[in-house]
Amino acid sequence: MAFARGQQGVELLVIFSAALAVFVIFYAVFAQQYGDSVRRQAQADGISLADSIAWEINIAARAGDGYQRQVSYAGTIGGVSNYSLLINNVSGSVDLTMNFAPGNSYQYTSPLLTRNVTGERQFDTYDAFHNVNGFDLQPERGYMFVENREGQVFVSQLRVG
Repeated sequence: MAFARGQQGVELLVIFSAALAVFVIFYAVFAQQYGDSVRRQAQADGISLADSIAWEINIAARAGDGYQRQVSYAGTIGGVSNYSLLINNVSGSVDLTMNFAPGNSYQYTSPLLTRNVTGERQFDTYDAFHNVNGFDLQPERGYMFVENREGQVFVSQLRVG
């Protein structure tokens, strides 16, 4: 009788261990899929943000002198607050870099119609031809002003008349 009781205990332990292993495997698979879907959504939101900023700059370039508009955007993209937006006059683009974790980043480039964009916070002030190479936007501000001043598109996060 004691042997049967010990065997039942071992069988119960094996059944519970197998059930726990199945649960852990399903949890790991679902957690991985959820993480991938959150990352894909953040990437899609980042693409949308870069495209909308490029769209506003392109409208300002086409509209001509006197155009001005305030553009608002989120301080976080899909929960990612560590991202940068560069307006790059060398490549004529809005460059987005999102850092999900160390060694895990995503980059996207949205093209501009003009390379004649200026603003504050220039990252490479002047090249040999005295053209502004580009500047970065501060994501934590959450807004920017886009203006066309005599054919030059001016992007600012500080309102200067």
